[in-house]
Amino acid sequence: MAKIALLIGVSDYESGLDSLPGTQADIRAMQGVLQNPAIGGFDTVYLLPDPELTQMQYEIEKLFSENRSRDDLILLYFSGHGVRDDNGSLYFATRTTQKNSQGRIFTSTAVPASFIQHCMSQSRSKRQVLILDSCFSGAFAKDMKAKQADEIIDVKAQLGGEGRAVLTSSTATQVSYEKEGASIYTRYLVQGLETGAADLDNNGQITVDELHEYAREKVQEAAPTMQPEIYAVREGYKILVGRAPQGDPKLTYRKAVDERAKQKRGRLSPVDQRALRFHWQELGLSASEAESIAQEVLQPYQVFWAKLDEFEQAVKETLDYDPQLSATSLEDLQYFQRVLKLRQEDIAPILDTYRIRLDRSEPITPFRRIEFPAIVSSILPPDTILRSGDFAPAASPPAQDDLSSKLRIDYTHLRDLLKAGDWKEADQETYRVMAQAFGKKDGEWFTSDELLNFPCVDLKTIDRVWVKYSKGHFGFSVQKQIYVESGAKLDGQYPGDKTWNEFGDRVGWRVKSTWIHPGGVTFSTSAPRGHLPLLVGGRGARFCSLLSHRDL
Repeated sequence: MAKIALLIGVSDYESGLDSLPGTQADIRAMQGVLQNPAIGGFDTVYLLPDPELTQMQYEIEKLFSENRSRDDLILLYFSGHGVRDDNGSLYFATRTTQKNSQGRIFTSTAVPASFIQHCMSQSRSKRQVLILDSCFSGAFAKDMKAKQADEIIDVKAQLGGEGRAVLTSSTATQVSYEKEGASIYTRYLVQGLETGAADLDNNGQITVDELHEYAREKVQEAAPTMQPEIYAVREGYKILVGRAPQGDPKLTYRKAVDERAKQKRGRLSPVDQRALRFHWQELGLSASEAESIAQEVLQPYQVFWAKLDEFEQAVKETLDYDPQLSATSLEDLQYFQRVLKLRQEDIAPILDTYRIRLDRSEPITPFRRIEFPAIVSSILPPDTILRSGDFAPAASPPAQDDLSSKLRIDYTHLRDLLKAGDWKEADQETYRVMAQAFGKKDGEWFTSDELLNFPCVDLKTIDRVWVKYSKGHFGFSVQKQIYVESGAKLDGQYPGDKTWNEFGDRVGWRVKSTWIHPGGVTFSTSAPRGHLPLLVGGRGARFCSLLSHRDL
């Protein structure tokens, strides 16, 4: 029994197709893990960089036909451009693939998927793995039917129990990554083999379906809309492609970090980090080993969160120059969403924060129902039982507002400013009424103890009118919710730069890692959720005390 692999990478094209420099690194990385006796254990691994048409077809046919026996394992890997003709048939571009004046390829200059299918079907080997890291690679499975006269032969049914597996980095309609070429799927295939992390059942063996599932999950952690696929016939799923170490402390720790990261979508809490630190120490790993493993596991999540940050910045920039959000601006944001490979549910919190709907056929609501109970529960006593029916929108607002004040302060003017949507004056009025409560002169800030112990009746009144007339967008209780979600403890103390910076980013007080100055405040509901009130007590430890108030 022999194990033979052919790895094809096409990075340079002579006519019309974008170069993909990452493909050469792809085939070298795959060669490394497949040739490693402790991992892939392949007898022979051929590299075929930047072939022309005849050479590529010759090497593929030779791979499947030359002196092969039934038990041989044959692996063909392709990294490069996949292209489709007008009928949807898939072709693999070579270095010499040409385009016509309309931008379509001359199919005679590319290798058709049907050619590879034919070579696989004619081979004596009954254990075959095909890995396609290219655009539209999922179309290969669609083409697993071949016409013969007027009859359509279903190859899957014809093969019966034969072992064949086709792994694809994308669906039949998806293009490759604009910035990363076609390398991200391969990166995680290699990582799964190299580290042993693709051994999902911990039996020391990595089968085709395990390897694909590991890579698929990692790809979707970074780019949720990408959908790597696997097409296999019976035993094809269980073809053994590699081995994993057993009892290895590095692998044990990697899987522990990976499992926790999946639950938290890569955002590990201080408690998580403490628990993992105890775990790697118990396993006898060094701090540098543990840090390297954690960084590698969390990398796709960091890519995802960075993409969300990019999308939010695009929303802010769009609102700056087009506050009314024309159809063109909405289309621009939808295009950027597709480029970033983000799903609608990924960007929904950002759209809610800025009160945007990309599809104007969908009605916009002033707040998401799922968030409103959280806002209200931060004001209600902790033992209050909340029911979904409690949050049905009222037919109309109450005729009068509760403007109660233990200090006999008149909140009518603040209410009227908020009702009129005069957010800037309302922000300043909030400072004035709170200064009145403390007997402060204009311009004086409050101490931490003063904010932490502000009379609860008055604080609830101020917060209530802010929340009501901003429709849940502004208010101290809204800020408190975001503060807690950012990882803060309600102990009145400064939570540390990391937590405070995250809170500042979310409420829009920090932009591109820089804290805004007073002139940078946005006094409109296009500002991020929780952006106002701002001028009450200044930023930093004093404001932390207010957000830790027991009655917010």
